[in-house]
This record gives sequence, structure tokens and C-alpha cells, in this order.
Amino acid sequence: MLSKNQLKLINSLRLSKNRQEEGLFIAEGVKLVDELLSSDFAVEKIFATAGWISGSHIPKHRYLVDIVEISQQELEKISALNTPNQVLAIARIPETHAAGDLSGEWVLALDQIRDPGNLGTIIRTADWFGIDRIVAASGSVDIWNPKVVQASMGSVFRMPFHYVDLQQFLNTHAARVPVYGTLLEGEDVTTVRFKTGGIVVIGNESHGISEEIIPLVTGRITIPGALKGPKGRAESLNASIAAALICYEIRRQHPLG
Repeated sequence: MLSKNQLKLINSLRLSKNRQEEGLFIAEGVKLVDELLSSDFAVEKIFATAGWISGSHIPKHRYLVDIVEISQQELEKISALNTPNQVLAIARIPETHAAGDLSGEWVLALDQIRDPGNLGTIIRTADWFGIDRIVAASGSVDIWNPKVVQASMGSVFRMPFHYVDLQQFLNTHAARVPVYGTLLEGEDVTTVRFKTGGIVVIGNESHGISEEIIPLVTGRITIPGALKGPKGRAESLNASIAAALICYEIRRQHPLG
């Protein structure tokens, strides 16, 4: 049975301030919780229906995890999903460490990405294409926002992620690794010869790359549309789509394995 204090805690974790104070975040739904349980993250508590509990979702190394059986009605009280899906978990936010030597690594640098769905999709995309890590400018959306976690489809549990002063970060690393940036006046992404590692800056959904970041970009990239200039066409691509196209081209040129 779900207690009032447990309900209060779960609802409080919808807000970034409370997540940071408690050091906890929420993962919801069968697939996402299965991914969480397969990771090294510390799982504090699971709230699940009898159907999920009887389904043998718990890996052997997780046999001590604290599970609270709840009804479907109780699950609906704590769920943020349109269709609540059997299980909700509370897990501990891991400690993060500063990125060290980036030689040979591919890094996505996110310049004020504010939309949770975009960030979650970018994390999932980076995981798919074998990007080594993501850094995000301070002020970007919280990675442990439930909508980010949901949109990542579990990739958030695998992808190294750091919040940084982006200008300082690029100043530190630009002398040793190339910095690519998505700009309208850049070179066609299909003709860029990518190095064996580097930083790719993805700009804000509305404003693109910040003015103070643009001078630090050493390789300007654009993703050309089908036609030039007619009115009524989209003025830019969604940030997560742009990230996916660049990651695809990087891996086409430099396959893993």
C-alpha cells in the first residue's frame, strides 16, 4: 500500500529543486525500470502492481531492492504517464566527475537545450551512435526531469553526462580537439571530413549557438534543406534531429569496431 509520505515524496520529485535536495529521481514504466535495474544506479524503492512483481523483472544482483505492491488506482495517483504502466521506481542521482582528456572521444556539447523531450532524444541518439559523452551548458534542462528520463528510453543510464560552463569548457579543450558547430553558413555536413574525435556543439532550439560560443567553433557545419529560400519552409531543424544527422555522418565516416 502507498503511504501519504511516499505519495508526497514522489510528487515532490517532479520539481528540479526537490530532486537536487533529495538526490533522487523517478523512472516510470516497464521498459525504463527494466533498463534502470540492469544499470549500476542505486534503486531506492519500487512501486509496482502485482502483475509486474510476478513477472520476474528483478535481476539476481538486485534481490534486496525494496518493492512496494500497489494497486492500479494507486499507480494512477503517482504516475505522470497518460497510460500508467505497472511500475514506478525511485533511484539515486549519481555523482558526476569532470570530463578529463577528450583525445579520441566524440562529445556532444549542448548550448542551452531547454526542451525535456529534445534532451532525452539527444541522449538516446548519442547512445545509439556510440558518442562518448555529453556536456550541457549550465541552465539547460535538468537531465533527471522525468520527461527527459522517459524520452531517453533508458539511454540516460548509460551516457556520461556533465553540466559545465560551456564557454570555459570549450576554451579548455579547443586547442587540442576540433570544435564543430551547427551554423547556417557552415559547410555541408556530407562534405565535412570529420577527425577521429571532437566536440559537436548543438545550439538552443530557438536561438541556435550563443554569440559567445560561435568564435570557439573551429569547424562550421550546416545541414542543407531540399530547396533554397522559398517562403513557408521551416527556418531550421529541431535540435535533436540535427544532432542525429551529424552523429550519423560521424559514424558513417568513422564506424565503431
